[in-house]
Amino acid sequence: MMDTAKFQECRAILFDFGGTLDSDGEHTLDLFYALYKHVKLDLSPSEIKRAFYHADALCCGDSKVVLSGLRPLMNHHIRLQFEALNLEEHGKEKEMADIFCDRSEQFLRRNALLLNRLRHRYRLGLVSNFYGNLAILCREAGVSEFLDVILDSTQVGVSKPAPEIFRMALRRLDLPPEQVTFVGDSYERDMIPAREIGMKTIWLKGPNPRIPANAGPVDASISSLSELEVLIS
Repeated sequence: MMDTAKFQECRAILFDFGGTLDSDGEHTLDLFYALYKHVKLDLSPSEIKRAFYHADALCCGDSKVVLSGLRPLMNHHIRLQFEALNLEEHGKEKEMADIFCDRSEQFLRRNALLLNRLRHRYRLGLVSNFYGNLAILCREAGVSEFLDVILDSTQVGVSKPAPEIFRMALRRLDLPPEQVTFVGDSYERDMIPAREIGMKTIWLKGPNPRIPANAGPVDASISSLSELEVLIS
């Protein structure tokens, strides 16, 4: 049974975005492994991983991406992946982008309702390694008005797991770390640094969890953000 008492002093909740607000802990790369299989492109995991991180690197700080919503972003990201893989399969590009975005939008709609309820009791924010357009995606998803802090690594020049991006969020909230809970799907980028600076931690444990060696404990784990309200109440 979860010890909910440890969250009694919580005054703010910070979330990761990718894999957390737009999913229930499934890593984006794992989702792409499944998408390539779904559209019957026979590629090795190493090929997909290489193409995915190639596209990721090109998207960060791209002047067009910074102004993009979810669907233009993913159309571009998958196009870059296909270019890296020397694929000319425009129909499959579109199919993958549509499936990815339909899925993400479904989670975002559900979690927008959650954030709307939570904001009456807590200050809320996002701390995410993203492409510079996180604020645009938040407006598009209808969650901006619920958030006191939105930190996009490309915009602020610091990426998780560097502790400074977490401290930046605390300064903007004007709260000590012991009054803030971090919710994220990545043990390495979310849980470890948040715990090390004194935040409470809730791990959104997805279907393929990755736990580093000697990772240390978290304060709680959940398999869906829909479990969060009961946990912290």
